[in-house]
Amino acid sequence: MALLRYVTLALLPGFLFAALTPDQRASIDQSTGGKGVYTEAEDTHKVTFPRTDVKVTVEGRAMSPFLGFSSWAAFTPSGHGGVMVMGDIVLQEDEVNPAVSAALDSGLEVTALHNHFFYESPRVLYMHIGGMGSVETLAPAVKKVLDAVKAVRAGSPSVATKFAGEPVGDKNSITAPVLDGILNVKGETNNGMYKATIGRTANMHGSKVSKQMGVNTWAAFAGTDEYSLVDGDFAMTKDELQPVLKSLRRAGINIVAIHNHMTNEDPQYVFLHYWGKGPAASLAKGIRAALDTQKPVASVLFVCEHGAVKSVLAAAEFNRQAERRGLSWRATFRGTQPESEIAPAVVKVLKQDGIVLEAKPSKISRADLEAATEVVTMGCKLPPDSVERTLREWNDVPAFSSNPEASRQDINRRVSQLLDELTRQSK
Repeated sequence: MALLRYVTLALLPGFLFAALTPDQRASIDQSTGGKGVYTEAEDTHKVTFPRTDVKVTVEGRAMSPFLGFSSWAAFTPSGHGGVMVMGDIVLQEDEVNPAVSAALDSGLEVTALHNHFFYESPRVLYMHIGGMGSVETLAPAVKKVLDAVKAVRAGSPSVATKFAGEPVGDKNSITAPVLDGILNVKGETNNGMYKATIGRTANMHGSKVSKQMGVNTWAAFAGTDEYSLVDGDFAMTKDELQPVLKSLRRAGINIVAIHNHMTNEDPQYVFLHYWGKGPAASLAKGIRAALDTQKPVASVLFVCEHGAVKSVLAAAEFNRQAERRGLSWRATFRGTQPESEIAPAVVKVLKQDGIVLEAKPSKISRADLEAATEVVTMGCKLPPDSVERTLREWNDVPAFSSNPEASRQDINRRVSQLLDELTRQSK
């Protein structure tokens, strides 16, 4: 009966995979060294590793691992074949970067690094991981992360109180032009220190935001050219996070936090804080290498009269196809005379495709036009005082109200052609 149920589910829309088999679950336990718990209703196998070796207190009260001090990894079938893993690793400060490197080197993604508590002692941080592949590759990768943590504690039962390397002295005498040349930016100086800031752009609440609003990558240097420290922040799209992480770790630069700074920005940015020590030029080259992994974000703006039908469908399809192709381009939609809500029929068809939009139609602004790499109008004219720029005009898209399927097929075809063209132009 159970086998029949899983076969039936596999034939239904949205259930394109089989259940985790008993052999897979056993392999997860064997490879990770844990004893997992299988939740049939979610088809998920979760292994948990309490940090019994760390005696944590909060406000002086002893905390059990049960209260949030256990590492874990959960496995479930992926809709694209194979399995998916997500997890959270409990770490002390000196365990963080060995664990980050072990995860990246094993093919896992590191998706967040932050605290969960205040007033705990010793300080505890949490590294979130993820990945897709086979049980045979993902489960051993999780084990390597756990082993990296154990190796740190085996080497030193006491938690380190500083980063590796000698402390950087109080004297500041950084040669700014050298770092300007490496980072390709005109930095600021202050009492022998140096800071470079590189702005990025996003649309947020109908406005363009950039460097001065906090959408930026920065690097601040102190010490001397021969031996310095660098601390800073990277602004990255979600597709850029893993390449930047790998590049910084290859350069010996420590990761200290990964989180978001904003909500409702487009494109969405993730921020990574870091700290490194060494010759100033070497550190700058490591940061330059990480910057070079980032791709310019192309932003396509679809505009129709009401901002509730054609532009919505086009933006949703563009984002779906771009994500499937592994591209960082993203699209938004606007109206010249926007309705108050997206058309219910559009909401329905997008929901059938697994797309749920929280945004509402909004009026096009100069900031929208300035920020967009490409602007596509769909049977409408922009306001007379709009920014003058080249437009793509899709004026003959069939009306969705009279023939929804023909309208969608035409939009999807045009979106695919647009992505093909943008891909060629970027090479």
